[in-house]
Amino acid sequence: MSGIKIAVLIALTLLAAACRQSSASPENGGSDQTLFWKQGALSVRKLNETMEYPVKKEPHIAEKRIHRIYIDNMACQFEVFVDDVLLLRTMGEITRNGGGMNGDHDINQLLLSPGKHEVKVRMYPKFGQPVFGDEGYVNLKFSHFTRETFRKPVYDPAMNSHNGIQINQADKQWIEKWDHENQVGYEGDYVAKQPDRFKGLQAYEWRRTFDAELPFAHTGWRESVNLQKEQDDEDKNIRREVLEISREIHAHLSARDAAAYLKLVTEREELITQTLFYRDNEKKLREQEFVKLIRDEAYELQPLLPETCRLDYQGYGKLVALVNNTDGEGAIRFKNRNDPNDVIYMDFRFQRKHKGSKLSVI
Repeated sequence: MSGIKIAVLIALTLLAAACRQSSASPENGGSDQTLFWKQGALSVRKLNETMEYPVKKEPHIAEKRIHRIYIDNMACQFEVFVDDVLLLRTMGEITRNGGGMNGDHDINQLLLSPGKHEVKVRMYPKFGQPVFGDEGYVNLKFSHFTRETFRKPVYDPAMNSHNGIQINQADKQWIEKWDHENQVGYEGDYVAKQPDRFKGLQAYEWRRTFDAELPFAHTGWRESVNLQKEQDDEDKNIRREVLEISREIHAHLSARDAAAYLKLVTEREELITQTLFYRDNEKKLREQEFVKLIRDEAYELQPLLPETCRLDYQGYGKLVALVNNTDGEGAIRFKNRNDPNDVIYMDFRFQRKHKGSKLSVI
């Protein structure tokens, strides 16, 4: 599917929490037009960020639920965040012709605990277009399931059930009833909805809260140091620290030292596999897939060039990632020697667990 970003499948879930594969790869660097999406984001981020999610509550279910958002879009660049942590980003050249993407994305590893959470969508005009016209949309469908009910997900009625949320400029949406047992819709009609008015804008942001029940409560990065405040208020050189640990990761990958790499990402992997209820054999399979990628001579590790990268703060300042200026993807990436358009992006988020400690992968 040329021009559409696809995820690398690992076991029963996506490896997208750690790496992403693309069939279209812009080169490093970029013009002012290339960086437009980043400039538009700056004005959006001036919105009030005083409220932090989740609003936590104690676990009270035993059911091993996996929460998921189905996302599809067309004719725009966009980002989706859960509790201010990036779930999905599609930017750059691959959006120029107005194409889109679609797929399911597990979110337990971002929720961490039951309670009230926030989903946030930032939309930008497709690449090469300075402001929105009439086109562009992002659709979201919220559901949960267990291993036993995988083929019969339960859609969230507070988020418009299986019809989902449509972020577009239309004033109507097709709404139909749902046969849960057979997973089919019936008796539909157009229903009036509030249009999202972004024509003429450089960027548009949409937010909504939703409730999620989970049988666990993990701390993750939620009690870590606020790195953005350290940078802004204490004049800490966070970029230097991020580049330092990124170079360490890059060196291990360059040496194809899978053991050293896996040691660095241990906390992240434990969090992902616990929140998504991996079985022991599935954990092993996920680890083996990482080893296979690192040792695959068909993929060449690309240089890590600081001048082509920027810091991307998430999680209300408690997380930071090093991303490419052009496409917003992870700065560390592999390219297929036989197909330069086949690129695998390695995604890393860093935290400072305690005041004064070094950055670590989470």
